[in-house]
Amino acid sequence: MWFYVVVALFSAVWSSAFVVGKIALADLDPFTMLSLRFVLSCLLLLPFVLVRPTTAFDQRTIVLGTALGLLNNAVYLGLTFTALTTIRPELVVVVVSCAPFMTTMLVAALGMERLSRRKLAGITIGFFGVVVISGVATTGAPDPLGVALAVAGTAAFATGTVLFRGKAAALPVLPLNFWQSAVGGLALLPVALMVGGPWEPPSVPATLAIVYLAVVVTIGGMALWLVLIRTSGAATASSYHLLNPFFGVLLSCALLGTAFQPADVLGAAIIALGLGLTVRSRS
Repeated sequence: MWFYVVVALFSAVWSSAFVVGKIALADLDPFTMLSLRFVLSCLLLLPFVLVRPTTAFDQRTIVLGTALGLLNNAVYLGLTFTALTTIRPELVVVVVSCAPFMTTMLVAALGMERLSRRKLAGITIGFFGVVVISGVATTGAPDPLGVALAVAGTAAFATGTVLFRGKAAALPVLPLNFWQSAVGGLALLPVALMVGGPWEPPSVPATLAIVYLAVVVTIGGMALWLVLIRTSGAATASSYHLLNPFFGVLLSCALLGTAFQPADVLGAAIIALGLGLTVRSRS
């Protein structure tokens, strides 16, 4: 029972990043917002890292944390937020929801996990539920460049998931998250300086949004994500992202006042069916 509570909590936290991020983007460009988010989370994690300097500053932890920071924070979020400037958010959600397919194929190709028919069927059914919720199938052709950016970002995230599963699963979570945040912020800062701005003091809502993103999503959400990869495996843990559109709809209704549609209920039921098959395959 508690396992499913953790999965739901993770998905709700991860989904909230897009809703809360929209509040911050009212005052800041994506790269400045992401840089501030990761620098703040890095500073907040620093005291916990200094308590165990031997582990935190181990060469393996630094190298793998750097790689994960580039893949998960800089490339994945940088490209998907850039894609949001040219294509609709619903389509970005659908593309990002392809991460379970990419992850499953990667771990199977590398011989890290077995690819069962039940697991693949569950992910496929869940992805169909994502399409139903997003309504993307009822709209016109998207911008090819935006789709390509979203696909590239999703591929980077899937690669980061497999890298953690194969190389870093035994390492402590907080030091890895510290290096991820530090590298993500440093990598995006030059981009923010080149293409971001103009810079003005953010409003109170935007400031609170950045604090929430740093504390709840980057520190809390990423910790939950890494723990789920350890307990479920890369492919199954990645399938939990199929819940994100549903929680995104709920949070959008609660915080942004968007309307709740009948297709949301249907899509959520389809996703639940797909996840049921995937988790049962894991068991």
